Amino acid sequence: MSEKEEDYLKVIYELSKNKGYVRSIEISESLNVKPASVTDMLKKLQDKGYIKYEKYRGIVITESGERIARKIVHRWEIIRQFFEIFGVNEENAESIANKVEHYIDDDSFERIEKFVKFVDSFKENPKWLEHFQEFIKSGKLPDCDKIQK
Repeated sequence: MSEKEEDYLKVIYELSKNKGYVRSIEISESLNVKPASVTDMLKKLQDKGYIKYEKYRGIVITESGERIARKIVHRWEIIRQFFEIFGVNEENAESIANKVEHYIDDDSFERIEKFVKFVDSFKENPKWLEHFQEFIKSGKLPDCDKIQK
């Protein structure tokens, strides 16, 4: 699946959550592309079985399209969280995630996902993460307790 196809499918999935369908003009506005480009892509996505598109009636994502879109959204969310852990501001983290989600291999993504889950598990005692944040700001290693084996 191409990067553009993934972007369209993700937008269709997100926009259709509320009412179950989406109009092509909404996709055009969301992706900032011309309506004719949307029409061309909708035909491609329909030919692949990811959406059902009827002119003037709206676009509905199919079960297979939704499964792929959920995977894309999940990858994007994990990658965004990963960069936010490192102190990247929300806007930049979202922008980076939009790019990385298309190119990251499964093994690398799985490691990032495990890291994000690992960090989330320390919300009660984020001392090491606080030390890391201090290091990012100052460039100096903070005094911290060593982990005993």
